[in-house]
Amino acid sequence: MIQTGEYTCLEIMTRTVEGKKGYVVLRDTEGRENRYEAGKKYYQWLKIPVERQSSYELTSRDAEISLAYLSGCENILEKGICFIEPADGGISLSSREAAAYYDTPYREQYHFAPWKNWMNDPNGLCWYQGYYHMYYQYNPHGQEWSNMYWGHAASPDLVHWTHLPVVLEPQKEVLEQADIRKGGAFSGSAVVLDDETVFYLTRHLGPMEDGEETVQQQWMTRSRDMLEFEPEKLVIGEHPVGASFDFRDPKVLKVGDVWYMVLASAVDGQAAILLYRSEDMEHWDYVKPLVTEPEEGVRCFECPDFFPLDGSFTAWGALMCHRDVYGRYQMSRYYIGEFRDENFTVKSTGWFDFGSNCYAMQSFEHEGRRIAIGWISDFYGEHVEVENGAYGSMTIPRVLHVKNDRLYMTPAEEIYTLKSERLYTGEKENIHLEHIAGNSFYAEITFSENTDFNLLLGRDGKKEIRFIKEKDFAGIRTSGVKSEGISFPADVDMVRDMEIFVDRRAVEIFINGGEAAGTKLFYNSGTEGCFVLEAERPEAVTRAEVTKMQSVWQ
Repeated sequence: MIQTGEYTCLEIMTRTVEGKKGYVVLRDTEGRENRYEAGKKYYQWLKIPVERQSSYELTSRDAEISLAYLSGCENILEKGICFIEPADGGISLSSREAAAYYDTPYREQYHFAPWKNWMNDPNGLCWYQGYYHMYYQYNPHGQEWSNMYWGHAASPDLVHWTHLPVVLEPQKEVLEQADIRKGGAFSGSAVVLDDETVFYLTRHLGPMEDGEETVQQQWMTRSRDMLEFEPEKLVIGEHPVGASFDFRDPKVLKVGDVWYMVLASAVDGQAAILLYRSEDMEHWDYVKPLVTEPEEGVRCFECPDFFPLDGSFTAWGALMCHRDVYGRYQMSRYYIGEFRDENFTVKSTGWFDFGSNCYAMQSFEHEGRRIAIGWISDFYGEHVEVENGAYGSMTIPRVLHVKNDRLYMTPAEEIYTLKSERLYTGEKENIHLEHIAGNSFYAEITFSENTDFNLLLGRDGKKEIRFIKEKDFAGIRTSGVKSEGISFPADVDMVRDMEIFVDRRAVEIFINGGEAAGTKLFYNSGTEGCFVLEAERPEAVTRAEVTKMQSVWQ
């Protein structure tokens, strides 16, 4: 039985079993029932009014339910939606307290992840009326990429996130022809004004294989409560001459009195970030390519960003289909320089995450901080699918700075509030923590000199993940997994200090106060972790600490 509490709406995504005529039935305690037809080729998104403080029985007949939750309460930003999951042959109400649900070997405990199924790029990151908001690319129906919705979560502190209702869905023509077409609400961004937020996103419509028939257009919409959106308006319908059909992921900023939009594309066969300008946020004129990437083997940029930072301007973008000299796939590059008279002069460039499992990072500004969050991707096919599992999660929030023409990224200070039981504190010795219960911890190490070392961060049978400093190499290496044989160098001359976040299947490493950052997946079938340091000169370890991290789903 479903207990509605203060909720007033039941949202269900349902599809009929092939060859059947499926439906769902909602029955109240007095025996009255209503039937709702499931979608045929696609999942029908039902929004059914329910009474507060009432009980209902929900059953399905020849229909699959991919996602179901209660929504529509007065304090939903704080309380969140309430998920409903099949249990014991029926339907039972899941508690908002999701700690037990998330407590599996393959689910992070303090990185944001969806309730279940596929997620990718963060969209519309912003602060609005007391909450951080994160929208994201979402397939609520399975653990693989498919036609895109926008999921939504909010947080008062960048750490504890509340799941909120899905806000956007694929276009009708995509849903009705899902067997021959793909598309939906692709990535976009948000601009916060005084009493509303303006969203920009790409709508994709095309055949199953991308090509010249693919249509990508830029749309805008507005919201005053971040839950209900106004009808979308087309603002850029065609890509400019010379640009490819890859034409997406709008990010908008204001410089002086002019609004600018950057878009990901390719021009004349080279990945390019395109620059548009507007006086009113609705009518956009193409200016020129802001950045053109000379690297070969890049189909296009994805998920560009552009913003002022510490006296310079920074642009970045993800390199689609690119593999670097070390074998890393689809890395992302940043560019630092000057922006004058709509010309961006690049002074320096580099990779913004050496682990190559961080993609589509998006930034926003709040109270003087430039904050960024990226998608923890899986480009090496290492995902382990389990029932009610999630494909994809988000990095911890990072604070950005430019120092010495280099992009620095450090963990947002809020993440340290999750530190709990101290497992180790020491100096001038190697460390042997072989069995860390929960496999969700934080470590920091400081070195007095440039010593070589081998640091084991995860082991599952014959599978291992290590950070190694030897001779001229400092970086991540794995063994026994699909990324074995690929090097992940950190591009630093020496390692003076490290911050390491291990969270079940995700590892994030920050070196030398943010000089380099690396994100790497490592699936461990158990919930015991390890932290084993073997240094050539243990006396060079001036300080080391390992601390358990609390779950944000408590």
